[in-house]
Amino acid sequence: MLPSQTTMNLTDEKGFLFRRIRLFAWTLAVCWTVLIVVSWFWNLYAEQKVLQKIALAEARTVIERDALYRRWSATNGNVYVPATKQSPPNPYLSHIPERDITTPAGEQLTLINPCYMTRQVNELYKEGSIFFGRAHFTSLKPLRPENLPDPWEENALRSFESGAHEINALVKMNDKPYMRVMTPFITEKPCLKCHSAKEYTVGSIRGGVSVSIPVQPLIDISHGKFIGSLAFHCLIWFLGLGLTFMGARQLSKGANSQKQVENELYSRTLQLEGEVAERQKAEESLKESESLLRVIADYASNWEYWRLPSASFLYMSPSVLELTGYSVEEFNNDRELFHRIIHPDDRELFLDHTHVKDSHGQILPLEIRIVRKSGEVRWISHICQQVFTQEGLPWGWRASNQDITERRYMENELLEQTEKLEGEVSKREEVQTNLEELNRSLEERIDQAITDLRHKDLALIQQGRLASMGEMVNNIAHQWRQPLNNIGLIIQNLQFSFDAGDMTHDELKKEIDTAMDVIMHMSRTIDDFRNFFREDKQMREFNVSKTIHRALEFVSAILSSHNVQVCFEDDESVTADGYQNEYAQVMLNILSNAREACIERSVTAPCIQIRITCENGHSAVYIRDNCGGVAEDIMPKIFDPYFTTRSPDKGTGIGLYMSKVIIEQNMGGRLTASNTEDGVEFRIEV
Repeated sequence: MLPSQTTMNLTDEKGFLFRRIRLFAWTLAVCWTVLIVVSWFWNLYAEQKVLQKIALAEARTVIERDALYRRWSATNGNVYVPATKQSPPNPYLSHIPERDITTPAGEQLTLINPCYMTRQVNELYKEGSIFFGRAHFTSLKPLRPENLPDPWEENALRSFESGAHEINALVKMNDKPYMRVMTPFITEKPCLKCHSAKEYTVGSIRGGVSVSIPVQPLIDISHGKFIGSLAFHCLIWFLGLGLTFMGARQLSKGANSQKQVENELYSRTLQLEGEVAERQKAEESLKESESLLRVIADYASNWEYWRLPSASFLYMSPSVLELTGYSVEEFNNDRELFHRIIHPDDRELFLDHTHVKDSHGQILPLEIRIVRKSGEVRWISHICQQVFTQEGLPWGWRASNQDITERRYMENELLEQTEKLEGEVSKREEVQTNLEELNRSLEERIDQAITDLRHKDLALIQQGRLASMGEMVNNIAHQWRQPLNNIGLIIQNLQFSFDAGDMTHDELKKEIDTAMDVIMHMSRTIDDFRNFFREDKQMREFNVSKTIHRALEFVSAILSSHNVQVCFEDDESVTADGYQNEYAQVMLNILSNAREACIERSVTAPCIQIRITCENGHSAVYIRDNCGGVAEDIMPKIFDPYFTTRSPDKGTGIGLYMSKVIIEQNMGGRLTASNTEDGVEFRIEV
């Protein structure tokens, strides 16, 4: 390669490297700018959330202050003040006796109810500071027209009727942002003195107090923080850009150096970017954590505090008032109050206590009693841990106290219930032993009873078979009567022909063949009879039409002898799974019952209609007669064993019972009967 070509290649490679460095530098600058902008907007968003929470806390404080004023005034039976221009007699209290009184000195006094007093206090606050919002007492049925609710307050009042306990929202009023909070007025007994005319009752909602806190002063106060945050982010942004372009410049100067130098510079640039991003992330996380922890601590339901070695409190949550009845200021002003509220019986235990840890290293709480300001004794669960400075010096104790009074009461009740249950359990164990012994004897008796019932069922089935066999012999006798007559005529004809001397060999052979055909037919009848009563061993698919035709062959002669007509609506495609012989036996039982009914009632034109069909994937056979039907009070009993309406010599009462057992228990089908217009219809579904 020529030197000029080498120089050209080096120049192209250097230019490509410079372009890559510039592209990297600008890309990094854009990404850094986007990161700084996102960070600043996130910081701005978090600061706005804190301002909203501060405004919400201030509104709740105003509501709680007003509630204390009202409670104090209601507890003391309201207050009398001199009647002045600022405090004129309230026309809405004219129905109250002694609204206006005169002192012995002649001074005119007028009654101030809790709402009137609280409204005057709010007016004093509004005159004294721009940071206090507007507190408005309102109701859907107000005494004063000035107390009518605005649309937002009206919606909040209707929400209270649906079960809401507080409504708050950030809205604009007169083009300025306000935090609006509203809580309900619950009617207490002292309130009925002024509001009885509105038909309020104790516990009902008679209105609410609405507080509107201006957010703009808070925004103005935090404006400096926004400017400072913007300046800090701009400084970090310029620093990042400077470092980025400085690194790009250094990379450009060292473009012809070795690969190791390039990698080292690149690694140092990435490390610097990571440190800057990590520092920025740590600062944001610290600010957010500090804000969240302060809000969480202030609104914690437990009594939280941080007590310094000097016995003063670095922090105490406002929830101490609800738990002890004492405010945070009372604890700060009286250092001995903390020990005085501990129950005398538990005071020594608390002063010398050291927490025990479980197997997982968790601190086990200490359960002690405290005496509230009202004198009520409450149980608390106390957990504390010593705090140290970064230098390892003691920095007081961090503690958390939870009200467990209800739990202690429940534990005592559970202990009493446990003792009662133990006594009941011992009694029940004794009863259980007796029941087990009784169950064992009952099981033996039940097994014996089941065995006896099975023997009885087998005997019934056998008896039914014997009855069917007798019926079958009668049918065979009817079928053989005609063939026997034919054989007798053939024999007589042979005798006459032989005596006359005109019998030929062919005529003799013809008569003998005819007699043998009749005898073979009778023999087949015996075979059919034997096969019919042979017990099926396995369930198999069979043709319903052929089975019914086979059963009809056995009874056709006897049905014809009594002029019983059979109408058959056939469907040769219908099949069923089961025991074919037993199915045919059921058909014979039903046909026999129909025949006997027609004979007993002397029906003029007896007829049995048989219809085969398929319904819902199952075979269905309908057998209907026109023999008058069954009485409605007897119909539910026709499938009971030994139930019959005939005389003992004509029926055993087990035919239909056995048919029910065969179809439903042995073959899993269904056999039912119902009255029609002129007879009974049986339905067999398999």
